[in-house]
Amino acid sequence: MTVHPLRLLVLTRNVEAGRFGTAVTGWFVGEIERADEFKLELIDLSRTPLEELPGRVEDADAVMIVTAEYNHAYPGDVKTAIDAVRRPWYAKPVGFVVYGGRSGGLRAAEQLRLVFGELHAVTIRDSLGFREEDFEDGEPVDPTTSTAAAALLRQLAWWARSLRDARASTPYPG
Repeated sequence: MTVHPLRLLVLTRNVEAGRFGTAVTGWFVGEIERADEFKLELIDLSRTPLEELPGRVEDADAVMIVTAEYNHAYPGDVKTAIDAVRRPWYAKPVGFVVYGGRSGGLRAAEQLRLVFGELHAVTIRDSLGFREEDFEDGEPVDPTTSTAAAALLRQLAWWARSLRDARASTPYPG
């Protein structure tokens, strides 16, 4: 573990056994745990009261959102959770792991980028997207997926360190 680990908050919709989103979340948490620069906090939005979210996002150095694509966007409960936070998103790096549908969830990521732009957050350009056939026994079928996850986490760490230092030296003017 690094001397000053980055506090990474992972927001997911549910972690119920047998669901595809649970497999994706579980796999991605394992990838984060292999990257020694993060201190992970996993939040299940279906079990966490909305009033707890602003403080937890405020305390985080970075956030990853793991969500399904729903109607070419993302689920309403994810939008409700995002809107419940507001100012703590300012100058915070946010990344996406998405799943579902023909696009592998990528339409959800694109919609989320628009929302986070309005919240003065910095979204990571790269994201991970999965269709159900991309996973087998809780693991991605493509052996290069872990390499892509590691690259995404390196980008997230760079932004998290840079923005943590910037927020510490000068409050965001938003």
